[in-house]
Order: sequence, then structure tokens, then C-alpha cells
Amino acid sequence: MSRRSDYIFDLYGTLADILTDERSPKLWRLSALWYSEHGAAYSAAELKERYLALCRAEQEKSPDPLYEIELRSVFAKLFAEKGAEADARLVDETAVFFRLTSLKKLRLYPWVRPVFRRIKEKGSGIYLLSNAQACFTVPELRYLGIIDEFDGIVLSSDAGVKKPSPAIMEKLLSGYGLDPARCMMIGNDQRSDIAVARAFGMDSLYIRTETSGEYAPEPAATYSLTDGDYSKLPGLLGL
Repeated sequence: MSRRSDYIFDLYGTLADILTDERSPKLWRLSALWYSEHGAAYSAAELKERYLALCRAEQEKSPDPLYEIELRSVFAKLFAEKGAEADARLVDETAVFFRLTSLKKLRLYPWVRPVFRRIKEKGSGIYLLSNAQACFTVPELRYLGIIDEFDGIVLSSDAGVKKPSPAIMEKLLSGYGLDPARCMMIGNDQRSDIAVARAFGMDSLYIRTETSGEYAPEPAATYSLTDGDYSKLPGLLGL
């Protein structure tokens, strides 16, 4: 394990425990009020219908099932459909409002800061590779207080593709000059995090958390933590 120099982490369900509810009627009522206050009058039902339709239309732009849309474009089009002007700042603020209104829980797992500290003490790099929307995730990384811990970040909305596509991992590796033979991928999703690591022959650590779903033996990680005993993490990470 001493040869390992860089650690690549998933975010949601791995580093951060999160729960959102986009089915909540309150979300759509408040979001409709937000849009109306900024010159785009919607009812809650109309806003939900148009949001979902625009998301589908964006997704259909590519036949690749792992294509990732950029939600900023959806929030912007919702303004445009009502003839309202919205600059980049208002679009970003709208995305944050939408996310905050749907958010039920967001916290950092207690093991994260101690483990990050030990990685830094070892002189290794910490990278983030997440299926996530930048307009939601960047503010949340700031809130969680870890945005400056990463030596590099690649999010699927910026890459235009999601894990387990090798293309998103390649973007991280080539963008930051990383050697997959000296990296470990850490995540809570076997079919996403572990599968993309295996595509590069990279070591991986599967951490089973509340959002991981049912455990399956394949695709197998190099190491697994399935019993919730986070005190084992330093040893599994070679720290």
C-alpha cells in the first residue's frame, strides 16, 4: 500500500450523508414563488411539469445513457419561457434556492476530517470524482468546509458524463496528471465508483452506507467496509 500516492473520493453517500426530496409539494410551491418574484410567473404544477420536461429534453440530446445534463440550462430556460431575463448569477441563485428547499439532510461523516488529515500528513493527494451538479455541489462543499481539501475536483455536470463511464475518470486522471496504478477510488456505489475504478485497473475501497443499496459481490472492490466500523478505514487506506 505504500506505493499509493493519490486518493479519489466519491461525495454523496461516501463523504457526505444527504437526503433530498424533489417530490415535495412545498418545493414546487416555493420554487414557483421564487420564479414569480423574479418575473417568471408559474403555478407549482406548471413549474414542476416544465422542469421535468426540460430535464428530459436535455437528456435526450445524447443517446449515451451516462450523458449528464447541466441543470443550470434548465433553470435558465424556465426564465426564458416566461420572457424573463436571468443572468448567470440569478441562475446560480435559483439553483441554490431549489436545492436548499429540497434538502432534508446534509452532514459530513465523522471519519472524513481525521482521514483527510492523515492523508495530507502522508503527503498524498485528495481528489473528488462525483456524479453531481456543480450548481448544487460547489455551495455544499463550501458549507461542509471541505472544498479546499481537494487537490482536484471533477463533477459529472462539468464533464458531461457520469460514472461508471471511463471518460469521466480519464478527465480526472489526465487533467491532474494522475497514475491509476498509484490511485485508490473510494465510494459507496459498486456499479458506479467501483466499476469505474476497475476499468482502469485501479485499487478501490467500497464503503457501504445508508444510500448504497443492497450489497452485491460484483463488481468487486479491492477492499470493502460493510459493517460500519469506520475505525478500520486508516488501515484499509494504507494510512
